[in-house]
Amino acid sequence: MNNNNYRFASHCLGLVFASVLLVACGGDQGGRDASSPVNDQQGRGPSDEREASPAAFANPDLAQCVMESPLREVGSGLDAPSVARNETQSANAVSSVTADSACAKNRAFRFGSGLSDITGPVALKSGAGWEDTGQVMHGLHTRQYARAFALESPCNGKRVMFVSADIGLMWGSIRNGVLNTLAQNPELAAEYTADNLMLSATHTHNGPAGYAHHEAGNALHLGFDALVYNTIVNGIVDAIVRAHQNIEANPQTAPIEMAVGELLNTNINRSRPAYAMNPAHEREQYLNIRGEEVDVVKTVVQLNLRRKSGSPVGVINWFGVHPTVMGPEIPYVSSDVKGFASLGFEEIMATDYRSDPAEDSFVAAFAQADEGDASPNIFINEFPHPDPRRGGGETPVDSNAISGTKQLARALELWQSGQPLTGSVDYRLLHVQMNKVTVTDPEVLSGLEHPPELDVANKQTCNAALGVSFPAGAEDGPGPISEEGLTCSASPDLLSSVADDFAGLTDMALPVNLVSDLLLCNVEQLPLLGMGCHAEKPVLLPTNLGEAADGVPNELTELTGVTTNFEPAIQPLQIFRLGNLALVGLPWEVTTMSARRLREMVLEEMAPVGVDTVVIAGLVNGYTHYLTTREEYASQQYEGASTVFGPWSLAAVTQELKKLADSMARGTVLAVGPDLPEVTPVLRRPPYIPSDSPGEQAFGTVLQEAPSVVAPGDEVAVRFQASHPRNDLMLNDSYGYAEQLQEDGSWQVVATDRSPDLLYTWHPQFLPPLATELPYTGASEATVSWTLPRNLTPGTYRLRTKGVASPGGAWEGASGAFEVAGSPATCP
Repeated sequence: MNNNNYRFASHCLGLVFASVLLVACGGDQGGRDASSPVNDQQGRGPSDEREASPAAFANPDLAQCVMESPLREVGSGLDAPSVARNETQSANAVSSVTADSACAKNRAFRFGSGLSDITGPVALKSGAGWEDTGQVMHGLHTRQYARAFALESPCNGKRVMFVSADIGLMWGSIRNGVLNTLAQNPELAAEYTADNLMLSATHTHNGPAGYAHHEAGNALHLGFDALVYNTIVNGIVDAIVRAHQNIEANPQTAPIEMAVGELLNTNINRSRPAYAMNPAHEREQYLNIRGEEVDVVKTVVQLNLRRKSGSPVGVINWFGVHPTVMGPEIPYVSSDVKGFASLGFEEIMATDYRSDPAEDSFVAAFAQADEGDASPNIFINEFPHPDPRRGGGETPVDSNAISGTKQLARALELWQSGQPLTGSVDYRLLHVQMNKVTVTDPEVLSGLEHPPELDVANKQTCNAALGVSFPAGAEDGPGPISEEGLTCSASPDLLSSVADDFAGLTDMALPVNLVSDLLLCNVEQLPLLGMGCHAEKPVLLPTNLGEAADGVPNELTELTGVTTNFEPAIQPLQIFRLGNLALVGLPWEVTTMSARRLREMVLEEMAPVGVDTVVIAGLVNGYTHYLTTREEYASQQYEGASTVFGPWSLAAVTQELKKLADSMARGTVLAVGPDLPEVTPVLRRPPYIPSDSPGEQAFGTVLQEAPSVVAPGDEVAVRFQASHPRNDLMLNDSYGYAEQLQEDGSWQVVATDRSPDLLYTWHPQFLPPLATELPYTGASEATVSWTLPRNLTPGTYRLRTKGVASPGGAWEGASGAFEVAGSPATCP
């Protein structure tokens, strides 16, 4: 691949490009701000927001560059401020009546943060989220991290642990693995259990896949990969340990500030036909000042953790948008837009990634929220996939910098504002057998407003299944077969054709052909399968076959530790209360209107105890596809076809979540319910056979040298003799380095492969068409390419790489020195 196609927008896009793009896309050219004021009560305008306080940042000049970046103006005018600007908040909370009266006015919290590298193998892997059998990653764009936060209210002695991980899907296998590891440590087991641990995935689609214990998560990735699984579990545990040590070493209390504001021109609704199915009067509640419907949530909620001494501990930022800028055509492991923002904030705060955890080192989590139908590809209607301009840049990597910069800049503004949280820390957890929920709560039933033709007398969920439009994929990355919007009113021949195509696509991984032709719209005639509730959905792939015939198949196999369920039927629902903020953790990707309805219910239940802000966080503690409204489900777009428990899923989740919220508001105990299943994966990835050879050159030999003189903003690429990167993941380390020569003759590291400026590409002798291991590696090469910051100080530099060969051992190589000459710019 030609690295010149992957220059970074922060270095090659400027005001001219942004202006041209705005003209081409009909954007407002009046210099409109990409953000609205922080917290209306703050009285701060956009010009005030874009001033970086020197006291707030370790590198205030870099913070100022980000806040003034022209990348923020890409797409300016697509959005306008909302009439109801902060839709996550309510003005109806009452903080005087609470089951925990000692904490009613509490503003004193303890907190700690920690992070750890969870980057898996960067070669010959496909991304968890794209489910694209043709994606073969062989390089690294940005590393993946787990970021952990321990939060406690001494007034009641309760503590929670929140973790945001740069992974695609938070399969239950990861949660089970983390909890089992914590249970082996008496100190940690006494503090952190399933009840007060929340694991959240950012949903990057370009992280290595194959870490589920149920087969559906591994099937299109050629099986379970123990190295990926162990890397994620161990890294999350390490981040938790570090956050725990940080809070224990810092017993002093301080306020936690919450800042809420809008972020415009950064996400769009990718499933507008489905959104339009919702009632008009409901959609009209969410308008912008131009009178247009706001069909995705624009609100950012951020917690600022700062000690009374001023020591910065971290931020947790929630904003709903898919990290799908880095498409399946990109052959690099990447933490995508949220990882870009996290790494950028940590660079501004001079984070020491392996510091003594007793000392504060800033951790920035850009966590996921209600992103079900929210895309970062803001021009996808004008430039559909695979057009690289869909995200606003010339390439997906450009667009990654654009979206990441917008989220980062808004977070920097919110870091300088906010109001203290008031109240206690609390938590509730409920495990729900989602295929067996009957909706009976009269308040939930009375709140349903779907058209009569979508109604049934008995509103219940059923055994999970994916619909015929599932393999069509969403607009961010369409699949190779099917199309969105296929319901049981479509031609039977068309539905059968899609089923046959899907069976052919997956015949090496799933026994689809055994069932798909029998199902489609005939499930009501097959009562033993328990899938008669799917209504408009033509059933393509049952994912709970073990639950058929009242669970007999699972009962027959559970003693062996395996399951006939492709995905689990038991799903976790969780609520954290952090003062006046309620954080709702769900395993679904929740669409905009579904989240709005859930948020309204939770606010109503918890306002009497002082909760006035609710974040709906998807991809938490597990993964079970999408959660659409009944109306959206009827259109069977990709998201509706992926609402696996049927059309009444949202009503069922509302009813069960209401139990959690009510229990927390009343201070009562709620039984958790059935245990999450622990099973053994059957489909295994073909083994990796170490077989490196240096060929005619020693490992680390420079094969393509750097130019002797370059200028700030240029790209420098050096190619080395290398070995398979799977031999050593370089966790909390790096495959590549950019270094500057110091006066004493030493070399100082100025960039690593954590930075989006420095790209690592591995070149095997043969790149397979599928993401599988080679029978023999032989001689391979690697390129380290560095896009020089435009404000880079002139001097002498070099690029260096290292690895471990098997056989052969550790090695490294360094380029010749090159001079950076020319006048540096003010900003990178």
